Amino acid sequence: MNDYESDRTYRLFHDQFGYVWNDDPMTSDFVLFNTCSIREKADQKAMSTIGSLLKAKQEKPDMVIAVGGCMAQMKGKEIQKRFPYVDIVFGTHQWTQLPTLVINAQKNKQNALEIDLASWKNYKFLPFDKTKEPYAVRENVTIQNGCNHFCTYCLVPFTRGREVSRPAKDIVQEIQILADRGVKEVNLLGQNVNAYGSDRTGEIRFAKLLEQVAAVDGIERVRFVTSHPAVFDFEMIDVIADTKELCNDIHLPIQSGSDRILDLMEREYHIATYRRLHDYMRKKIPDLSLRTDIIVGFPGETEEDFQQTLDAMQEFDFDQSYSFIYSPRPNTKAAKWTEQFLPKEVCGERLIRLQALQQEIHNTHSRNYIQKHVEVLVDGTSKKQGEGWLSGKTESHRTVNFAGSMDTMGTLQTVTITEAFPNSLRGQLAQAHVH
Repeated sequence: MNDYESDRTYRLFHDQFGYVWNDDPMTSDFVLFNTCSIREKADQKAMSTIGSLLKAKQEKPDMVIAVGGCMAQMKGKEIQKRFPYVDIVFGTHQWTQLPTLVINAQKNKQNALEIDLASWKNYKFLPFDKTKEPYAVRENVTIQNGCNHFCTYCLVPFTRGREVSRPAKDIVQEIQILADRGVKEVNLLGQNVNAYGSDRTGEIRFAKLLEQVAAVDGIERVRFVTSHPAVFDFEMIDVIADTKELCNDIHLPIQSGSDRILDLMEREYHIATYRRLHDYMRKKIPDLSLRTDIIVGFPGETEEDFQQTLDAMQEFDFDQSYSFIYSPRPNTKAAKWTEQFLPKEVCGERLIRLQALQQEIHNTHSRNYIQKHVEVLVDGTSKKQGEGWLSGKTESHRTVNFAGSMDTMGTLQTVTITEAFPNSLRGQLAQAHVH
């Protein structure tokens, strides 16, 4: 989501004001921090980076510094107090106001703080890109913002607000524009994408939106993140199974394999619910690649709870998991359960065990690709292999490196996998065909 907002904001400023990208913040006229607050480490890194610009601001006082995103939403007043040289602090609902805020900062030299979430029903999505700046082969498209599920560890309802769905016609129109400019794959974004449309009277629901997006001329692949198991249904699975443009790669966060911990997290489902979804997915999508999120060391997690998570990893055969040690976030219920916090060494040891198991499962899946033919969407040159080598993604989101010609960029190519590595596959071009 942050990548999408940053990219569209750059394109907006390029179109309206003629701004061009500059890799060096120290010599820029406008510096934008788009912050994340999902874990404490992200906050600390952002604060440190903002602090590093003091000297540049002193030497170049006309530079405009803006801090936005989730951390700004939560800690706006603290940022202003700690970094008085920051010109603009704005929240997750003020992206469309940013051009006006920048103009005011340049003219009036007054600091601005805009972090109101109260008007969530009037949330405005960033406008279509009107520039002719090139796009990548794969692009993100936001379809929904916010979350109505108050999981006890999560800041999203506090930083993003309630669920707001973008009109389907706007989504399809943007994707058609992207396709016309050479984009072949789109990734639909939202904090809870499968709740799409539930907030808008008369709006289509997510399964129907998937069908409409898949039907856009020129789009070869469609993915989506993030889904919530409590509102994932068989209809969506049926649509994915029956629509070739919809990837067999599904990201469905489980967070824990223990029903007791899921209750403490207030995730609104048990493992039996996840199992029903998983079993139906495997039945309908035989080549399913299932990815997930897991929190280790949630307050009160016992060794038995953790073992149940390891058991779930093996049962559901996750191709990949994004796993993290629990990080207490302000305003969340779990952050108050300090007496139940686990020692850091226990959390660290469990994370190592979990990631080792995940790597073992992932490696087994990787070896199963050897000698198989896969379709790869070519999206760039290989960073690892050097000149003459290309890189791309399979439908299951695996990176594949192979020798090939640059004129295949942005096309689907059949590649025979010859070697498997921990984080990538290597292969040979099986036959040239351009879509």
